[in-house]
Amino acid sequence: MTPSDVAVEREHPAPADPAVRLRQAAFLRGFVGRRAELHEFREALDGRPDDVTVLAWYGPGGIGKTMLLQRLSVEAVRMGRDVVEVDVDLIEPTTEAFAAAAVPPGPGRVVLLVDGAERLDRLEGWFRDRFLLSLTPGSLVVLAGRQPPSPRWRSDPAWQDGLIVRALEGLGREDSARVLADAMPASAVGRRQRIAFSHGHPLALRLLGQESGYGPEDGWCPSPPAVAELLRRVVDPAPSAVHRQALEICAHVPDVTEDLLRLFMPEQAYDVFDWLRRLPYVSAGRTGLRLLPVVAEAVDRDLRWRAPDLYLSMHKALRSHVQDMVRDRREPESLRAAAVFNHLQAHGSWMLGYDWSDRHDSVYEIPCDAAGMRQVRELAHTSLGESGLAVVDFWLHRQSENFRLYRSADTGETVGCLALLRLGRWDAAETAVDPVVRAVRDHAEAEGGLRPGRGANLMRFAFTRKRSAERLTVLPRMLAQVTREVLSQERLDWTFFAVRGDARLNRLLESADFRRLPETLYPVEERVTLFGHDWRARGVSEWADRLDNRMFHGFLTPDGTSAPRATVFSRASFDDAVHDALRTWHQRERLADNPLLHAAFVVQSSGDPEKILRALIVQAVEAIGQDPRAKWQRAAVWATYLNGENTQQAVARELSVSFSTYRRYLKRGVERVCWYLWEHEMTHIARARTEQAGSGSTAATGPLTWPGSPPHADYRKGIAAPKGWDNGRL
Repeated sequence: MTPSDVAVEREHPAPADPAVRLRQAAFLRGFVGRRAELHEFREALDGRPDDVTVLAWYGPGGIGKTMLLQRLSVEAVRMGRDVVEVDVDLIEPTTEAFAAAAVPPGPGRVVLLVDGAERLDRLEGWFRDRFLLSLTPGSLVVLAGRQPPSPRWRSDPAWQDGLIVRALEGLGREDSARVLADAMPASAVGRRQRIAFSHGHPLALRLLGQESGYGPEDGWCPSPPAVAELLRRVVDPAPSAVHRQALEICAHVPDVTEDLLRLFMPEQAYDVFDWLRRLPYVSAGRTGLRLLPVVAEAVDRDLRWRAPDLYLSMHKALRSHVQDMVRDRREPESLRAAAVFNHLQAHGSWMLGYDWSDRHDSVYEIPCDAAGMRQVRELAHTSLGESGLAVVDFWLHRQSENFRLYRSADTGETVGCLALLRLGRWDAAETAVDPVVRAVRDHAEAEGGLRPGRGANLMRFAFTRKRSAERLTVLPRMLAQVTREVLSQERLDWTFFAVRGDARLNRLLESADFRRLPETLYPVEERVTLFGHDWRARGVSEWADRLDNRMFHGFLTPDGTSAPRATVFSRASFDDAVHDALRTWHQRERLADNPLLHAAFVVQSSGDPEKILRALIVQAVEAIGQDPRAKWQRAAVWATYLNGENTQQAVARELSVSFSTYRRYLKRGVERVCWYLWEHEMTHIARARTEQAGSGSTAATGPLTWPGSPPHADYRKGIAAPKGWDNGRL
């Protein structure tokens, strides 16, 4: 309670009945928040002595309407006013029944508290034009219901000053913590997760505080019975399975439009959308209908628990549609779709804490113009100090078009800045001035380099003002811009992040399949952690599928193991790995370290990687014999490496050829093995690229080119076949 609450208690004594006094004291101790509503009620008690005032407060089930009315009743009694309380759910919704229940105890000014006011919708004309006029001037009426008064009442000039309509919001974080502390035992865990799930909804806080849930402190989840009870008490039963499906879609995305529903229910989209917009826990935003956050959490978790296959299928369908929007639409729709993509992947505890949907549109993004450069430098000076400004200035003058400013919608102040650099080639000046870009270059080159015509992008700076709550809102807008670049990419080999002192973002990137680069690549004084994703090894389509599964199953794959990662080879490094595999064929410990175990043709196959690699090498050696002219080459490779019992001189004698002829056969045979396996590797990568293009995840226009080969219409023609081997024939 506030000091003003205490003052009222002292000014007006409690009831004389000890039992009533004890119950009232316990109620007042347990009542939390609603300071703005109490202030408005007190002002209304003292105002308009010559007329009737109506306060109409509305909100979804469980938001605290009944408890607020009880608190107002105590307040009015202590201020010496007669109070009449009517619960419309307990009477017949007729004029006679209501008039009988609302009879004032005397001729003076009365405080009438009406709970369940939405059930008076058919009586609204009588209630407004006749019943209220029969009350003593100076009376105060408080209506609490799930729906606001009708637009006709709100637009009536006669009630312009006498009707005050307010939506009841959820409790703030401090008040939520107090409610939860009263409800949950001291030994319970997951306080932060319970508060985050409840979004300030009082009933949810009390229900979740009384149940144990499951999971450790950092991964607590509400139990299915608790979610079911919350849904039963807050969410209206859906008229049909189609309506239920629409509610589940609305729970999974931040905003729902009729167009989106039409993709799933073409015939019923209009009627279902109209039903949704009338629900008390649905609000109409700038970009569509939005569910109350706690309802969205509960509906989504309930579907995920009772129908996991259906849930994942719905998620993938929505994600695919959003992905298409990112690629096909222009800004700002494309950027908004990218934010929705991130929101869809946030239905898991690993992304808890960020406001991905930006429900209040509190921040907007603009390009950095000449005037914005000064604001960028101010933010940079605050974040990096004087020593870091030189690099910022360098990039501001070199790629100012790739800086984005984020401003508060309320004040217009610049609250953040993003620098998403595009690196199409390794410029000597850039790598000399910026050690982070130099580290990015060194890593990319060590992994095979950029392919011809391809590039990389780097989230170099992500400045925000020194306010943690503000950062949790601004940073998701920045990440939406990066996601947009990734999903709409056409010729991108790498995406890198330079993260400065943000453990939450580090965890997010690791969860999103970005690999932490070795710290030895960049100077310690930079105080950054570098993350990168190689789009050559795992393309956008495969990456999105992996995020889907990670969202549903968690960090690991369903069998509890980390998913394998394919290595991208240059042709020279690939051939070296094949030679090494042959030489260590009978040395299992050394073969276990061979890079080919991470090749696409191994990691994209199920089974033991070593057995897969050995089987493919045997196939490659056997394939040499398909060419009658190469039978001696096959024999040389087989006897030298796969048998491995004799020296090369002994193998030459066994084949009855001179040592120089044997060496020629062996060299040509190994070249054929390398060629066979390289073809196999390229087939797997090309298949993945084709599936990626077919799914619409990226525009796969133009020819495929690979490290170590020139651009060609057909990637097979870009690799020189061994002499004597017909091109294209194994």
